[in-house]
Amino acid sequence: MRTILKVGLAVLSEGRILLVRKRGGDHLILPGGKPEEGENDIDTLEREVCEELGCGIKRTSLNYSGCFSDRAAGLGETLVSVRLYIGELTGTPQPRAEIEALDWYPIQASDSPLLAPSLRNSILPSLARANPCSVEEGGK
Repeated sequence: MRTILKVGLAVLSEGRILLVRKRGGDHLILPGGKPEEGENDIDTLEREVCEELGCGIKRTSLNYSGCFSDRAAGLGETLVSVRLYIGELTGTPQPRAEIEALDWYPIQASDSPLLAPSLRNSILPSLARANPCSVEEGGK
């Protein structure tokens, strides 16, 4: 079974997380992507967020949250390992490049089949446990 490494960004607001859907895809996934040769995680996030959402990342807001592995959404016998960062965007996100849609998805609603397996099985439950105030009180 092959494994894909991705770097993902969790943008949280009022108990919701910003997720994207690729053009022609069925699953909601995190903004971010695969590192290119010579890139560190932050460089990857900056490049991918700019390409996918047309905005930047507030570097000082980034916090590493861990690595989460699961089946890759829609890729059969493939695993994905997501190095997850929580952070803020600069600018207003808009779907660009291969991204067809954006969704501010409730963190507590981790049971939807529309979510990539890593989001459904580990990332959203972990974020809900780590950020109970933002989930229950709308981020205030």
